[in-house]
Amino acid sequence: MQFHDHHQYLYSSSSSNLPLQQPLLSHHHRFLEANEGCVGEDDSPEFVEPAAAAAVAGTFEQRPELGACKEVYSEEGGAAEERTGMAIAGADVEQVAAEDEEEAHGVRMIALLMECAAAMSVGNLAGANGALLELSQMASPYAPSCGERLVAYFARAMAALLVGSWVGVAAPLAPPPPPRAAAINAAFRALYNVAPFARLAYLACNQAILEAFHGKRLVHIVDLDVVPGGALQWLSLLPALAARPGGPPVIRVTGFGMSASVLHDTGNQLAGLARKLCMSFEFYAVAKRPGDADAVADMPGRRPGEAVAVHWLRHAMYDAAGDDGAAMRLVRWLEPAAVTLVEQERAHGADAGGGHGRFLDRFVSALHHYSAVFDAMGASRPDGEDASRHLAEHGVLGREIANVLAVGGPARSSGRERPGSWREVLARHGFVHAAGGGGGGGRAQLVAGACPGGLGYTVAGDHDGTVRLGWKGTPLYAVSAWAWCSPPHARA
Repeated sequence: MQFHDHHQYLYSSSSSNLPLQQPLLSHHHRFLEANEGCVGEDDSPEFVEPAAAAAVAGTFEQRPELGACKEVYSEEGGAAEERTGMAIAGADVEQVAAEDEEEAHGVRMIALLMECAAAMSVGNLAGANGALLELSQMASPYAPSCGERLVAYFARAMAALLVGSWVGVAAPLAPPPPPRAAAINAAFRALYNVAPFARLAYLACNQAILEAFHGKRLVHIVDLDVVPGGALQWLSLLPALAARPGGPPVIRVTGFGMSASVLHDTGNQLAGLARKLCMSFEFYAVAKRPGDADAVADMPGRRPGEAVAVHWLRHAMYDAAGDDGAAMRLVRWLEPAAVTLVEQERAHGADAGGGHGRFLDRFVSALHHYSAVFDAMGASRPDGEDASRHLAEHGVLGREIANVLAVGGPARSSGRERPGSWREVLARHGFVHAAGGGGGGGRAQLVAGACPGGLGYTVAGDHDGTVRLGWKGTPLYAVSAWAWCSPPHARA
């Protein structure tokens, strides 16, 4: 098999002394073997619970100087008790006053934010600008309050929308260039550590892929967007495949993404782990989007009897798909045994198209969604100076908020209406829900068992096998598994 695109690279876990199974042209680059220590703590980070601070209590009797003070005040009798009570009452009053002031501050910020959104929805740019000027003095992304940090990122997004409205342009959700792609990858890894949403979604997706690969000797995973997280998901799937009864399968992974460096790092990590697991492994890096015109031509050839699984983490950080129709044609061409899809649970119906009311709907939906996400982040990492949490909020959540509000997210990135939910798209294009061998709630039960308890994370399973991850009852992410139904039973 010949590969003719200069953006494509092949990585293999085979020994460098053995010939490649596929010939490479001169403009392709052979995978360089990674060090044996390529799989470490940075490659498969774990969810980290914040350490609880230890408190050391002392008594007056254990400290002589305090004991003497106690004795002196006791001689004054009730007067001392009265002064002590007054001091305590004064401290309580100050605390209540501080809490009231903080509450009033939060209410004022939300009111200004809603005032700004309402003004933007009717084209009152001067009114929106006035609200933003006040908000810029009130909200900081470094504040200890998760509500204030949320308002700060929304204010930034509204400011970008305001500027775009004044000059009459809106920047598209372009794929990130290599330096920015590396920063997004690092920020997503921080999000993976701080909050368990991505980790739990990966667990549900990997379980669906294991079910689809049951008994298959040749398997192929196609990741439609490698940049967020890189190899995080597959570093946990490979050991599960290697440990299955009957031995590991022959596995290939194809990764799409506009950053060749992130793709190269992903191939290095996976190939290094495959060597340790004694697995036959190949990694194909396609430095394009799955919706690009020639993406199908750059895919490695299909092997007879090979089971294919397609994974898609849908997000609003940038447009990872390209043309939706072309991306859907590629997925259908693969005829996958499983398609695993991770989507945000936001009200997508109002996102498509334009109109003043639709923007306000999009704003309210985003505010509801991200307020729950920020609340979860604050509960997981309550320290106001937490660097990992700030990296995740700034590099992932803040970027998503800016794109959802200022550009419109994936539904508006190309200036035309696009589907809000790819679950609906898959159902229209010949795919059916894959409930799995454990029934509709099997994956949900597995995820619920791995969910950290005592904080407020929730897991729910639908009858069709969809797993919904949420915070205190608010659904935030939906993980669904699909299978290709041939012949197609719906319109193309």
